[in-house]
Amino acid sequence: MEIFQFEQFQMIAECGTMREAAERLFLSQPTLSHNLKKLEAELGCKLFARAGNQLRLTPYGELVLARTRDIDASFKAMLAEIEDMKRREEATLRIGSYSYIASGFVMSPVAAEFPDSRFVVDNCATDALKEGLKDGRYDVLLATDIVRDKPFKWQKLYTEQAYISVPRDHELASCASVTRADMAKLRFNIESGLLGYSDWFSYILRNAGVPDGAVERRPFKEHLRVKDALPTCNLITSLIMGFVRTSELRAIVPIDEPIAKRNIGLLYRPDAPEKVLAFVKHMKSHATGVFSGNAFIPYFLFPEDVSNLHIQG
Repeated sequence: MEIFQFEQFQMIAECGTMREAAERLFLSQPTLSHNLKKLEAELGCKLFARAGNQLRLTPYGELVLARTRDIDASFKAMLAEIEDMKRREEATLRIGSYSYIASGFVMSPVAAEFPDSRFVVDNCATDALKEGLKDGRYDVLLATDIVRDKPFKWQKLYTEQAYISVPRDHELASCASVTRADMAKLRFNIESGLLGYSDWFSYILRNAGVPDGAVERRPFKEHLRVKDALPTCNLITSLIMGFVRTSELRAIVPIDEPIAKRNIGLLYRPDAPEKVLAFVKHMKSHATGVFSGNAFIPYFLFPEDVSNLHIQG
């Protein structure tokens, strides 16, 4: 049985004559009659009885008409849902991000600017980001410049600077900046398992000549609880400081070395669809605002209210 058979059956029931139903359906009477007989054969019952020039529903026909209306309503609802799903899919931007820190801070104000768009953000390691862009799982990457790769296009948005955080009474607290030579003499406490940052912090310390024995690593949540009270140094970045106030117990000193800087930007395919290009254009023109401020707070406090931003991983 086909949907059109039930649609034709409904029209015959509405019109009461085969001639009028055929005219309204733009079909020949023989074709319409053939289709009705086929439907009755498939159902195994007569749907109409002739009364003069009129066709009247049999009890079977009454039952089929009631159910057909349900089917028709369900079918139309299904089509509407499919169209709505298509619209949401077209408005969905799938973003691969190098860090939950970055995506949580940066994407919240962007989602607020585009309430009719939907953003699905997946935080994952660098290799997975590249593969996801190549195989189409992601439309665009929010990433550091380490993922830059031909033939993808790169749009730099922000240069992130690393700093050391030291107690206020530390000998380096009043310095304008520190170098590798200064850092090699210090003890550090850094977070472990923080995607996009733990590896970078380890890279900075390793290249600054800090012995591994002088570095203590704590799980991220534990590190947050104790870092400001520790006599050792820790690392922080300009991106994090742009959103979170630093402790009055600590002095923040920039690291004057190339290893302490990295670029954050967007990577996307040359043939990216318009929704990606519009996103890149917006991010480029609003980079200063989206990489600082407190527009992220509603998401972190009430993520269920931010219906168009979904951060996972």
